[in-house]
Amino acid sequence: MKTPLRSGAVLFAGLCLMASCQKHLTVSKSEYRQYGIDQQVGADSAIIRYYQPYKDKMQAEMNRVVGQTEVALTKPSNPETLMGNFFADAMLKEGLKKDPTIQFTLATKGGLRTTFPKGNITVSHVFELMPFENEMVVLKLSGPNVQQVIDFIAKKDGEPVAGMRMKIRDNKAYDVTIGGEPFDINKTYNLLTYDYLADGGDELECLRNPLERREINQKVREALFENISDLTRQGKKITAQLDGRIVSDK
Repeated sequence: MKTPLRSGAVLFAGLCLMASCQKHLTVSKSEYRQYGIDQQVGADSAIIRYYQPYKDKMQAEMNRVVGQTEVALTKPSNPETLMGNFFADAMLKEGLKKDPTIQFTLATKGGLRTTFPKGNITVSHVFELMPFENEMVVLKLSGPNVQQVIDFIAKKDGEPVAGMRMKIRDNKAYDVTIGGEPFDINKTYNLLTYDYLADGGDELECLRNPLERREINQKVREALFENISDLTRQGKKITAQLDGRIVSDK
């Protein structure tokens, strides 16, 4: 039980709080002062000691080797690139594990943010390649809708694809095949891509209204890690070939 004196002090404090709630405060004066942060500002050792263990752990994970490449996977300004083929092929292989109806995949050159050097590939390399939290999605497209995708690829003089082949002349596509069969505008097709493009990103407005959209609950980066891990477990290296899937007459 509280003593009368202490109870009275609590009551007084409560009354003061109630009274303060009735007041409306207004700003009567404001001051602005800029504080410069440069090399003259010393590091706070207490803060460093706090975050250093987490930083060390993260760096160790990011530097962990997950696989090896046979050759550098580059992405010059060509219709077909080693990095583009690896990326699209990896998406297709991992996507088919989730949905066997997938027929082809599409990415964009701008979405591939780095290249892989020859030799060890680390967790950091994969994050740099796909730093976004993009989810893979399957789009069921009508023939005319696929034609729009084909026209987009031709206009861009090639984009990373797998399961699709074409030739380009004067920004027009011809000899287009999907899944090894000639493209038929009267058929429907299942495209694997990622949500940013499916939502119309990178000028792909033609993907915004598919006949059907299915989430497969896997991030693109997760698919890349799985693909590389499978190769490593099999004693294989990460590789890609320029196989003529997109040929431009330019």
